[in-house]
Amino acid sequence: MADYTIPAFASFIDDVRALYAENLPETAHWEGVRGLLKTLCADAAMRDASRAWPAKRGIELVLHHDPDYGFFVGGLIRQPHHRANVHDHAHTWTVYGVLDGEERTHVYKRLDDESVPGKATLELLARNDAPTGHVDIVPPWMPHSEWGMGERSVAITVRSERPGSYAQNRFDLEAGTTNATHRGLELIPTPV
Repeated sequence: MADYTIPAFASFIDDVRALYAENLPETAHWEGVRGLLKTLCADAAMRDASRAWPAKRGIELVLHHDPDYGFFVGGLIRQPHHRANVHDHAHTWTVYGVLDGEERTHVYKRLDDESVPGKATLELLARNDAPTGHVDIVPPWMPHSEWGMGERSVAITVRSERPGSYAQNRFDLEAGTTNATHRGLELIPTPV
């Protein structure tokens, strides 16, 4: 296992691995990850370290990719007033925690029956302020979007698998369309 210089992050990885070893039902498992990520997002040393991470559109920092359980922990740094497109994460689970800054999350419900390829009708279900410490669970196929609400924000993602190897939907709300595309974020290994 990798050596981490931030004790809270090392403990977090150990705790997530222990949670995987319990082999809980999916919902209970991801609720457990959510609680662990809330604790990590409250850690001052982790927040301080994240302030040196690069803010560049189109990248996700690789903080940990577990060799045994396959889960992926990433860092997303939002440039000032960033607006992510509405998207899903396909079949994967994601827990998304705001480590630093302020964001706003948007969660949608798909109204169409997916019978017309390339077409999608979405309805906004919730718009939530997401200040430092806020943690959401994004289940499979859930359309959503994150907006940076200040000069810079940092989020930690815990994903059921490494992104980039599967197609996910991107939605155009105005046109009522969707396309399945591989997640195009560049993954950059980053020491923690």
